[in-house]
Amino acid sequence: MNKYISTLILLATAIFSFSQNSVPEVEIQNVSIDQVAQTVSITYDLTDLDDDSCSVWLKVSNNGGEFYEVIDNSNISGDIGEDLLPGNSKSITWEYASYTSTIFDIDISVNASDNYDFDIQNFVDQVDSTEIKDNLSFIEGIRHYSANPTKLNAVRDSIDDIFVRNGLETERQEFTFSGNSGFNILGKKTGLKDEAITFIIDGHYDGVSNSPAADDNGSAVSGMLEILRVLSQYDFEHTIRFIGFDFEEAGLIGSQRYVTNGIESYEDIQGVLNFEMIGYYSEDTNSQTLPAGFDLLFPQAVQDIEADSSRGNFLVVCGNANSNSLISDFVNYSNIYVPDLRVISLEVPGNGEIAPDLRRSDHTPFWESGRKALMLTDGADTRNFNYHTPADTMGTLNFDFMTKNVKATLATLAELAVPISAGTDSYNLGLLSIHEHNHDTKVKVSLYPNPSDGQFTLSYDVPENCKFRIEIYDLNGKLLSKKIVEAQKGSSEEALNFKNISSGEYIVNIISTDFTETKRMIIE
Repeated sequence: MNKYISTLILLATAIFSFSQNSVPEVEIQNVSIDQVAQTVSITYDLTDLDDDSCSVWLKVSNNGGEFYEVIDNSNISGDIGEDLLPGNSKSITWEYASYTSTIFDIDISVNASDNYDFDIQNFVDQVDSTEIKDNLSFIEGIRHYSANPTKLNAVRDSIDDIFVRNGLETERQEFTFSGNSGFNILGKKTGLKDEAITFIIDGHYDGVSNSPAADDNGSAVSGMLEILRVLSQYDFEHTIRFIGFDFEEAGLIGSQRYVTNGIESYEDIQGVLNFEMIGYYSEDTNSQTLPAGFDLLFPQAVQDIEADSSRGNFLVVCGNANSNSLISDFVNYSNIYVPDLRVISLEVPGNGEIAPDLRRSDHTPFWESGRKALMLTDGADTRNFNYHTPADTMGTLNFDFMTKNVKATLATLAELAVPISAGTDSYNLGLLSIHEHNHDTKVKVSLYPNPSDGQFTLSYDVPENCKFRIEIYDLNGKLLSKKIVEAQKGSSEEALNFKNISSGEYIVNIISTDFTETKRMIIE
């Protein structure tokens, strides 16, 4: 079958399956604050075309909408909680006295779910081996900072672009190692409910200097991108991070820098699924070798491997003692959704110090930080003798095996992150006391020409490198646009195109950790 027809059929199946359920819609109509009673009153409309009863919850953010936390319903009255029927002019009253942030510094969001029961098997069935192969055909090639930086940069840029096109909040974590710049590509699909709870799927995109690195680790990146293609169509209760790590081959440098400096304070990472070579497969007897001492550490696993004449026909699921529950989840969901995938699980004591062969990938820094993480692998050089050689090409890989590995991982990730059919609407409480203001800061910001036809220039002068967010609101407090700017020290300009916004008056918030500016913007 033509691959494009096949893709269209899969997409149509997914759309048809999902179209049987309409997603609830929430629209905030009015917000008011009583500072004497210390309450926020919210009026909202709840729509569901299927007329399903819904669960409704309130979330608040004290960092400009970067992270929202669910508010305890004990401080809320009105149309909140379970089994609410759709309707207009519903109301919520939040008693905010116990909330520590200044009320005008926060954003609120009202969220509603119809509690639709998703079929994870439908997600799994959308995984396409042709897509995986197409991804890998681009990725394959020497990807090394000195041997072929052009290819390394091209793959890095492609990951970044795919993250953005699939709706992830995307950024690059830059670091320096031995005088060279490295970049972790970080993509976030924010959860709609308990978003602090975070699950990670990752793979390193760099390779060694003499190899096209198809299995190590092009297979991982290809698989991660296919999981993104499928899961980007859905929302989840919890946050999913997709990460492409750099400089793994130099000693896990990218993942170490991420664990040390890249994890946000509000993130509760409850599971990491690290792809490390997932494409090599063999039904030949004695094609799977074992490191010395494995029979003492993992007697049951060794017995299972030798009972099948030591064939290299299984996925290794490796976790440390702290990750025992994550191992169990992966094996369980693999058995349910991909029952013909053979899985061998290994639980290493401590953080794997006794088995250094099981520490050679980006899961290890997570182990050492006390977080649950798995290495999902074909066994590397214990099976694939093309490892770190010019012979590591995609022609040596088994795409049926790789596809099954991707399916099992996607199923586990989807089950843990919990798919949800939900709508949301947000409001910036600062707009209830809006005025142009300039804080005591050395930062200078101007917006011109103003009025304009929608094409503006933001001019800024900052004393040091920083990141700030530009938000556009209408006068009803509705967020229309948001953009993150990486500002370099000194004077610079950013072109802003709002020609897609109707003419009228708007509020522009320019926010960073060190300053806030509010401007009025007029589009003629």
